[in-house]
Amino acid sequence: MASETGDVSRSRFARLEAVIDAVLDQPQRARDSVLREACGDDASMLHDATEMLAAMDASAGYLERAAEGDAGHLPAAMRAGPWRLVRRIGRGGMGDVWLGQRDDGRFEQQVAVKLMRHVSDDDVPRFVREQRTLARLEHPGIARLLDAGTTDDGRPYMAMQYVDGITITDHCRDHALPVDARLHLFMAVCAAVACAHSHLIVHRDLKPANILVRSDGSVALLDFGIARLMDESETLTQTRGGAMTPRYAAPEQLSGGTQTTQTDVYALGLLLFELLTDRLPWSHLVGPASLAAVQRALAGAPPLASSVVDAMRRARLRGDLDAIIGKALRPEPHARYATVDALREDIERHRAHAAVAARGDALGYRLRRGLRRHWLGASLSLLFVSSLLVALGAVIVAQREAARERDIAQTEAKRSKAVRDYLAHMFRDARHEAGAGESLSAKQVLDKAAARVDDGFATDPAAAAEVLKALGELHFYIDDYAGAAPLLQRWLAHEAAIADPVAAADVRFTLAETLHRMGRSEEAEALLAKAQAFWTRDTARHADVLLVSRMLQSQLERQRGDVARGITTLEAALPLRLARSGRAHFETAVLYTNLGAAYIQAGRIDDGIAASQTAMELWTTLRMERGNDGLNTRNNLAAAYFRKGDLARAEEAFASALALRREGYGPSAATAALIGNYARVLLKNSKAGLALPLIDEALAMAHIHAGATSPLALSLSLSRAEGLLGERRIDDAIAVLDTLALDAASSLPALLRMRADVLRGQLEHARGDQPGARAALARARVAAQALGSAADPMREDLDALARLLASPATGDQTPSGVSR
Repeated sequence: MASETGDVSRSRFARLEAVIDAVLDQPQRARDSVLREACGDDASMLHDATEMLAAMDASAGYLERAAEGDAGHLPAAMRAGPWRLVRRIGRGGMGDVWLGQRDDGRFEQQVAVKLMRHVSDDDVPRFVREQRTLARLEHPGIARLLDAGTTDDGRPYMAMQYVDGITITDHCRDHALPVDARLHLFMAVCAAVACAHSHLIVHRDLKPANILVRSDGSVALLDFGIARLMDESETLTQTRGGAMTPRYAAPEQLSGGTQTTQTDVYALGLLLFELLTDRLPWSHLVGPASLAAVQRALAGAPPLASSVVDAMRRARLRGDLDAIIGKALRPEPHARYATVDALREDIERHRAHAAVAARGDALGYRLRRGLRRHWLGASLSLLFVSSLLVALGAVIVAQREAARERDIAQTEAKRSKAVRDYLAHMFRDARHEAGAGESLSAKQVLDKAAARVDDGFATDPAAAAEVLKALGELHFYIDDYAGAAPLLQRWLAHEAAIADPVAAADVRFTLAETLHRMGRSEEAEALLAKAQAFWTRDTARHADVLLVSRMLQSQLERQRGDVARGITTLEAALPLRLARSGRAHFETAVLYTNLGAAYIQAGRIDDGIAASQTAMELWTTLRMERGNDGLNTRNNLAAAYFRKGDLARAEEAFASALALRREGYGPSAATAALIGNYARVLLKNSKAGLALPLIDEALAMAHIHAGATSPLALSLSLSRAEGLLGERRIDDAIAVLDTLALDAASSLPALLRMRADVLRGQLEHARGDQPGARAALARARVAAQALGSAADPMREDLDALARLLASPATGDQTPSGVSR
């Protein structure tokens, strides 16, 4: 019987939708007669259709685009106060929105002029209320009111800040923004809504059409046409009635109940769902907006965000973000976040990898239906990671066994079995420790294993060392240098007990590579020298590893400023590698990748592109073009385009490489480096608003995987200061630079020190401290002279700073002894 009732309801809804569509196709003046004819004798249908059409008119977004080719009915006087109306850019329930140009001769300014189409006793109070609402608000994320009045023919108007942008959802889709960048935008929206709430204003019509993103990446909240101003005695909680957009309305709006600040929280939950999934929870059901309320009631509770996306995004949304959205979308207002700030703080906790408030009761409420399904997925995912790591550990052990002396073969075999057994038990235990609906990352599994090594091998320090070596190397292979270093150092502490000089040289080499990436170059050089000294005692036996070590040797030489010697090291190794391995070989491709990077660093851009393209051809031949090393080569090519000044091609290349790395790899130092490179190109393209959230994401990642004083983290901190300068946040940028210099001055490599001094000069000039700016320029010039060709990446910025300080506004007071 219930099924028959449902069929009848759906049939009636289909007819109602057809009636609405027929009416909407007609001119405004003909709609009433068409509506009555379509409904015939069905008074109930006529009533419902009339109500829905009225709701559509009342809830239309104030910047909904005018129809193609529709110039609009021009006002009799093409002016509203001092504003000349240029063209209509949107329309709403009460009136139209025009692009306005100030033409009273005082100054030039563009605004959005909201002008009533007609004047009625019912509409004017609401229009005036919107003006008063906007007049109370002053926030960079809210389009502010600039002027208000009446036209010559008596129609009220208000002039608002003109926002040249696109809707937040279109912006995310057009730029293919990653999850963290979308969360950054969402938090900016929350800040604007929280500002309105702090002024006792509930928006009540939050939706993408009312949230635009400017070209610089900042957001602007629009259309307070149906907002309500509360009396402070109401403690910012209650209001009733009013127009709405049914598709984005909270349950209490649809039912005509009491509306509170939690009403905006619900709309923000829907917005967050849409930003992260590129669809609404009910988008597969909703046709015209007028039917949304009815269809939502039929659809039931919204699905989990992670259940409507592809596999790549599913893992990112499952857990914290599902729970956060679920809490915001609770049907009972009191069960949602109490404030918008509470919602924003939970997002911040998620981004900081801290426990989120929503994972309490909201976990059971929102995830109960999907636990069994997600548990299976999580188990399979963990088994895959476990199998991969066991395989890598087995390869390491097998390689070691092949190189052992015969007189210790049995002992080594016993230790190898202990390593395999330990890793297998570790992965089994990690699978049991993973919560329902969750999976542990590779880093988490390895960290848990490392913490238990001493307990597991208390009576066999040699076997413990073998496990530490395997775990340390695995950390290094997933670009988690901060996790690898202490494990490899603990191995060396057991060196005497193991009594294996071949393994010791191997560990020193891996540790040298790790410390180099953490910015501890002097320690890395000492470790590499000791390993190479051992290998050169028997070059025939250790020829391969000696050739591999030349790449780290070249990197350390170039970091010292001797770029020419670093290139010579690689060029000398290339014919030896080709003779030993041939062209289509993994190590040959790695060598070409390193040679391309060295050429680019030296300013030999065309040579760098040629070497990198050769490496890319080899990766393709080896079917490894999407692997970690292939992505490093793509990064080098993008950097070459950047150095050539082809910013558009560089931005495209970095974005493509980053998309592939995000798809195939999790957070790591390598991912952070690639994000940082992409962000620097965005900064060069004057897109600081887009770059800053990426830099913040990469900086947090670098601190975890490379260390807070690593060259990567220091470089990203400089990029953050550059981004703040791009947004004219001078004091914030100087604070970042001051902290960097205070905490890690001795850790700054020469090129980063030069970059910091150039940035310091730009900042001091921006705040009017010309002597400070010239002092920074002098330091940067000295560093450039010492670096030679290695300073080429910064010479354009250095010359620009010199020209800036030599301009008539500042005078030409180059410090003595510093060449220009």
